[in-house]
Amino acid sequence: MSLSDLQPEAMAALDAAYARATEVVDPYFLYLAESRIEQMLSGSDSPGALVTTQDLELSELVDQMLIDVAGLDDKTAKRAGRYFDDGGMADFVTASYIIEARTRLRIMSDRLLGGKS
Repeated sequence: MSLSDLQPEAMAALDAAYARATEVVDPYFLYLAESRIEQMLSGSDSPGALVTTQDLELSELVDQMLIDVAGLDDKTAKRAGRYFDDGGMADFVTASYIIEARTRLRIMSDRLLGGKS
């Protein structure tokens, strides 16, 4: 049994939101967010390769949102924000939340329902 079986409408809405995120956010930025979120939530010791300053600064934003979004400071937000046009950072942040929700649901449903999504 999967979450899609148990809650098809909710999972379809989340999948649709993710599909929209893939249309409006740079594919590399999505990859970076997905990699960081997966690494942090799965408890992996490997932080992944942060090759550029851009990688590091965007990862710091994603990491802080996962750890404590209320603790996100202006300095971190401004450093990450310089890589986006108007509205782009809001799209990235929204996409990151969608990715986080999907990842958390997948990890927990695998554990609770005994499946592998």
